[in-house]
Amino acid sequence: MRENETRITCYAQFPGESCMSPADASLAPDFLQEGANFWIDILNPRMKDTEWLGRVFGFHALALSDVMNNETRPKQETYDGMLFTVFSAVNLNPGEDILDTINLNLFLTPKFLVTTHCKPLKSVEQVIQVMEKTCDIRQTGPDFLYYQLLDGVIDRYFDVMDELEDEIDALELDVMALEDGVQGRIMQCKRRFAHLRRSMGPKREALRSLVYNPQPLISSVTQTHLRDVLDHVMLINDNLESYRELLGALMDTYLSQLSQRMNEVMKLLSIIATIMLPLSFLTGLFGMNFVQMPLLHWRYGFWALMGFMGLLICGMIYLFRRNKML
Repeated sequence: MRENETRITCYAQFPGESCMSPADASLAPDFLQEGANFWIDILNPRMKDTEWLGRVFGFHALALSDVMNNETRPKQETYDGMLFTVFSAVNLNPGEDILDTINLNLFLTPKFLVTTHCKPLKSVEQVIQVMEKTCDIRQTGPDFLYYQLLDGVIDRYFDVMDELEDEIDALELDVMALEDGVQGRIMQCKRRFAHLRRSMGPKREALRSLVYNPQPLISSVTQTHLRDVLDHVMLINDNLESYRELLGALMDTYLSQLSQRMNEVMKLLSIIATIMLPLSFLTGLFGMNFVQMPLLHWRYGFWALMGFMGLLICGMIYLFRRNKML
């Protein structure tokens, strides 16, 4: 498949059949007339695809406009007996950033499920792979496929959390070593966690509504499975809060380490200045232009002064070490 190419995947189960089978999505009007259960997934939909969805399934224009906008905030809405859900997902492939999220749009009705996304999603690909290998998942209704997709999206967040946890471990070592650029990396990591927390908030509210409110489009069995997804979301939120506090502590530790190093530098400079002070006094004293001065005309006067200054330095260093200042 070429990049930016639209791909449409369809599975349908007609009356009398035991499970869903691959089908042609263009036959969707026939599926509706025959009362078939089916799932249509559209990767990288174009305007003509949204027009087709509106014409064939009667989806609301506002929901279709959200399909073309990957910046839509995660949400859940109901239009004329159809449940429309926007779930932001992460892939974190090599070269990608977790701030670049992909919206998974789901249209759920009693008989069919339609999903769209602008880029390939691992959660969707995993469900397709399972459907190709086993008939068990294809025996379930559209609402269970809806749960499977949401569960896959949330499970991918755990993989992201593991990678970010490794990054925090590396940051801890770099903070103690005061490596260059650590402060910027901590701030970048904090922005990532803030983005994840904002992303998980709407998901939590949407899942609470699905689990604890009567849902005519979702069976009680599927609601029980969705409760497990909600538990995962709550766990991720708790972990994000813990990591946020840990990053704050790392920043405080880094600033404390930086301040301590600065104090060490200032202490060393103060010791050097203290040692140089009497030496400067002596050299200034004997550098005055008086004719009559002690030791001025003594042949060993210079070396006597150098020796005295050396002894003075040794004595001051001894005192600094004795008082644990050096």
